[in-house]
Amino acid sequence: MFITIEGVDGSGKGTQSSKLAEWLETKTGRKTIRTAEPYVLRELILGNKNLCTLSDLLLFLADRAEHVDKVIAPALKANENIICERYNDSTLAYQSAGQALNIDHVKELIAACKFPEPDVKILLDIDPEIAFSRVLARNNHNDKFEAEGLRLITKVSDFYRANFTGIIINCDGLDEAQVFKRITECVPFR
Repeated sequence: MFITIEGVDGSGKGTQSSKLAEWLETKTGRKTIRTAEPYVLRELILGNKNLCTLSDLLLFLADRAEHVDKVIAPALKANENIICERYNDSTLAYQSAGQALNIDHVKELIAACKFPEPDVKILLDIDPEIAFSRVLARNNHNDKFEAEGLRLITKVSDFYRANFTGIIINCDGLDEAQVFKRITECVPFR
């Protein structure tokens, strides 16, 4: 099973994907791989504030191609579960809403890459101000997207809410355990 967990910075993707990986491995008896994007080009993409938006998009897609080739496709071929923090929906949200690239062009490029489609897509929807306060509390908000602050998180959050086609879990007012319970109620077994 291939599951993606999406959401703005500070939405809890890392926490929930870790819990889900352990739970899914126990429930299915299959090895479960937990991974995240950006994959191999992380420092180049997130650390370089001088890249133009088109370069950012193309680097994210190149990074995903490596990620699919080295991690996702082999795991799927081996009948393993894979949980990925961020995938195509993040590219749509951050590059279209966050960097003002034409959404149709972004969709066309993603489609041309023919990346595997997730079996389950989950969005952790959270109030942007709460998400931003979590980013600030981490004290490591050095990447160029986190540095743009609440304005970017709000734009991306609005985009997700208007365009996401998958399972949306509203995390407002819930603790980690409650969010996790809602996630596990949405994951089908095979």
